[in-house]
Amino acid sequence: MVVFIVNPSAGNGRAARIFTNIQKSSRYQDLYCRTFYTEYEGHAEKIAASLSRQPYELKAVIVVAGDGTLHEVMNGLGTQEIPLGFIPGGSGNDFARGCGLKGKPDVLLEKILGSEEESLWWPGAYQHDDNRERLFANSIGFGFDAEVTMKANQAGYKRVFNRLGIGKVSYAIALIQVLFTFRPMDLVLEINGQPRFLHQCWMVTIGNHPYFGGGMKILPEARMQKDKVDTLILHSISKWKVLGVFLTVFAGKHTVFREVETLKAERVRLAADQPISFQVDGQPASCRTATVGKPTQPVKIAGAGGGPLKEKTPKQPHQNTYL
Repeated sequence: MVVFIVNPSAGNGRAARIFTNIQKSSRYQDLYCRTFYTEYEGHAEKIAASLSRQPYELKAVIVVAGDGTLHEVMNGLGTQEIPLGFIPGGSGNDFARGCGLKGKPDVLLEKILGSEEESLWWPGAYQHDDNRERLFANSIGFGFDAEVTMKANQAGYKRVFNRLGIGKVSYAIALIQVLFTFRPMDLVLEINGQPRFLHQCWMVTIGNHPYFGGGMKILPEARMQKDKVDTLILHSISKWKVLGVFLTVFAGKHTVFREVETLKAERVRLAADQPISFQVDGQPASCRTATVGKPTQPVKIAGAGGGPLKEKTPKQPHQNTYL
């Protein structure tokens, strides 16, 4: 059995259109599969968590959606050793960019299903305040980038730009709007157990690969690692110079600014005396404390070469489900 989890709202309907085309393919028609459609924020995590209670053997869970839905599925599956496939259908799609997932949806589907092997992806792990530890696929950011993400997500123009295929413009507009209202943070940043006090810090971003915000190369040297996360600190800086940083971030040239610091760490801990904004895989929230590192177990990513995926279960009719 192959399970599809589809967010029909992702990318302003882009994921739904992609999945409609996938359903027309002969490869899909030959599958024994079941499809779940998400209906609200957090629904994908609930669906993924329920899969361990299903009475059939799962070959793979394939997400057709954006990075936020992938984040939910990854956390819903938890420690379940179920191979995970991803066909990007959101507005940012930084996970696909960071992992080198290229090709049309039908090509990606064939790659996912055309292998009996899986590659191992070490996501990030984070815990904020007194909440339980969770995983992130791309990055977690505190401060300025989190408030820009929140502004962009709430803006009516985001839907328009997504429909036009220029979703990055919404982030740029939100950046300008937040630039003149953002208040830099005072916080204690602990790197591998060594504390540092940061005064008037603009942002701290921690990631598994270079990209965030729909293609911004915020961590140009970042690579997926088993035991380390890449970290960027934007120290006290003038508002106009922030513009210079973000004008050069798509090419990864912003690291030449003296206010920009990058490092690798096994564990990063932040503490502030008042709530600070953060975003994780593009989903905003707030916290006073957070700890970021690597989980003890990797996630299996389906489609790592080899021969075709063999169906051991008799073919059954397709099932489309709203859980």
